[in-house]
Order: sequence, then structure tokens, then C-alpha cells
Amino acid sequence: MEQVRQLHDKYFEQADKVLSSIPIAHTFQARTGVPKVYGGLGLASLVLSLVFFNIGAPLLVNLTGFGYAAYASFNAIESPGKEDDIQWLTYWVVFGFCNVAEYFTGLLTYWIPFYYVFKLGFLVWLMMPATRGAERLYLSTIKPVVAHVKTMASAQPAPTVQPAPHVQPAPQPKKSD
Repeated sequence: MEQVRQLHDKYFEQADKVLSSIPIAHTFQARTGVPKVYGGLGLASLVLSLVFFNIGAPLLVNLTGFGYAAYASFNAIESPGKEDDIQWLTYWVVFGFCNVAEYFTGLLTYWIPFYYVFKLGFLVWLMMPATRGAERLYLSTIKPVVAHVKTMASAQPAPTVQPAPHVQPAPQPKKSD
């Protein structure tokens, strides 16, 4: 039981440290008296439950993928280092590619059970600084594909435009006075 308590304390402290950088978490704790970690867990549980039961799942998953990333991107822009700028710029490139791919495969994804649960997990994996999923996916898949397309485009000579054969203009109708 002592090991469970130590794990709880360890993860509670880590989550508290992360949530300390979010102003609304402080406001929540001050107004309710509930620790911000428990508020965050409650919100995460609510969102996960709604996504699991497909109640507003597309909206919630896209808000998660866009909302937190936008917040983190604003913070990255204001920070002095460039490492977080690169992480979030890479995330947006991967996020854009995934959204375009999802648009064209919408009919197929409709039939995948728990698609939005998987998508939420995928987006969280892309966002997390510990996994650097967006960077991994970019370097392993997107960058080679874009480089290949660039070389293919530059290797092909520009098509020459052949002049159109002379076409006689259509006769104009005569005006009657």
C-alpha cells in the first residue's frame, strides 16, 4: 500500500507542476477549494467518457487537437528558446496532413469502431513533449514523402505550350438599320 501512496504522490506532484503553468487551473482551485489536479482529472475523465460514447466526439477531439496545441504554440512563441517552437511547428504540419487525409477517408473512418478514441490518443501522442510523436512522424514519413515529391517535380522538364492552330473567328451577324 505504501508503494501505491508513493506513486500517487509522485504523479500528483508532476501533474500539479504541469497544471501550475495554466492560469485557469489556479482559478478553479481558488474558487472551488478542490486541488487543480483533481479538477484536471475530472475534466479529462468527462472528455474521455464523451468521446468513448461518441457524444460530440468529432468536436471534442478536434478541440483537443487544436485548442491545447494553439495554447502551447502561443506560449512557445513567447518563450526565448527555439526547441519548443520547432516542436509545435512540426505538430501543426503533421496535424494539417492528418486532417487532409482524414477528410478524404471520412467514409472509411466512419466504420471504424472507437475511431475518435484512437484519434484522441494519437493526437495526445503527437503533442506530448515526452514522446515527440509529431517529430517522429514528420521525420519518418512526411519529410521523405515531401522530399520525393520535390525531386520528382524538379526532375521533370517544364511542359512546352504548343501554339494553337489558327482558328477563324466566328462571323459577326449583320446589323439591320
